[in-house]
Amino acid sequence: MDTTFKLDRTAIKKMKIEDVKSDFDFWQSKSYEYRLEALEYIRQEYNRWKYGSQQRFQRVYRIVKRPVIKKNKKATGRHQDLADLENLE
Repeated sequence: MDTTFKLDRTAIKKMKIEDVKSDFDFWQSKSYEYRLEALEYIRQEYNRWKYGSQQRFQRVYRIVKRPVIKKNKKATGRHQDLADLENLE
């Protein structure tokens, strides 16, 4: 489902917080695909607001030298680590 979300500025009105109804019924009436798309749209908008248009890496990786990896894999003694160790040699 390719839904484009757009803010309808004509539908905005100020209300007292006590007069605002819960959005729970509205969102429960929507399909889970629609709700996920809305959530992704909100996430993207937040990232544009917070970080601008510049995309960044999601994770930072540490580069470890091969001898250190071999030493650590030998030290753990786990079957998977020992199998990885054979593949490294």
